[in-house]
Amino acid sequence: MIKKIFALPVIEQISPVLSRRKLDELDLIVVDHPQVKASFALQGAHLLS
Repeated sequence: MIKKIFALPVIEQISPVLSRRKLDELDLIVVDHPQVKASFALQGAHLLS
């Protein structure tokens, strides 16, 4: 699941380490930083990875 989220196409590049992506109908904010990787669902603010 984690690799699938980070492989999703970027819809909007918010900053060099933050991007918005879409998993089916779920909007995600993805953090891809050398020290941390995370993804958050905007619907309910669930931490996915």
